[in-house]
Amino acid sequence: MMAKAFPEIFESFTSIMDLLRDPQFQDMLENYERAKRTFLVGYEIRDDVHSEILFEAGGKYGLKPEDYLVAFAEFVKQKEKEIEAISILLNRPGSWNTKALNELRKTLRENYFGEEDLRKAHRVVYHKEVVDIISMVKHAVKETEPLLSPSERVDQAIRIVTQGKHLNHEQNQWIEYIKEHLKQNMTLGEDDLRELPIFTDRGGLSKFKKVFAGNYQELILEINSSIAA
Repeated sequence: MMAKAFPEIFESFTSIMDLLRDPQFQDMLENYERAKRTFLVGYEIRDDVHSEILFEAGGKYGLKPEDYLVAFAEFVKQKEKEIEAISILLNRPGSWNTKALNELRKTLRENYFGEEDLRKAHRVVYHKEVVDIISMVKHAVKETEPLLSPSERVDQAIRIVTQGKHLNHEQNQWIEYIKEHLKQNMTLGEDDLRELPIFTDRGGLSKFKKVFAGNYQELILEINSSIAA
């Protein structure tokens, strides 16, 4: 069939194959003179590239960071009485605990105000690398409230709690463990002391009770209150 369709190929097959095998011909195929590549620089031409972080909230899409934070502030103000965790932060810091923190994070996430999105927006608008969730809520209602990082809030709270107290070496060590925990969790509870490795590796709740004998529950309440203040 191929011979009938292309008789000239079959008639000169040998000569074609000789040409293809010829070293000079193969060299020419690889080393032929190519057109020179040129790169033109437009000195008077400037390309501007822009990237922008956009958010979704309250059924609105494509919100700029500043608009997203406005929507967040409106949400917090509207839900102050409805959401217990927000009410505690704004009005009753002495009741702040792990349950309230978990409720706050869950509620915000379900309403498109996830902690990481809020941090991104605060980073863009206020040029603060990391803002803790308590500062976000308080600042949303009252702009004079400072935007603190988790480390700043924890250091401030522990400074208030330990002021005037004469702690021994072991108690100071436990305060340092608590500080590291708080930077991630923003609350301290007996379950944390009972279950988390940072505490269980050092004796857990039972050891904590011995180290702060007589007032360990009061200390937990005081730490949480100072964190939420």
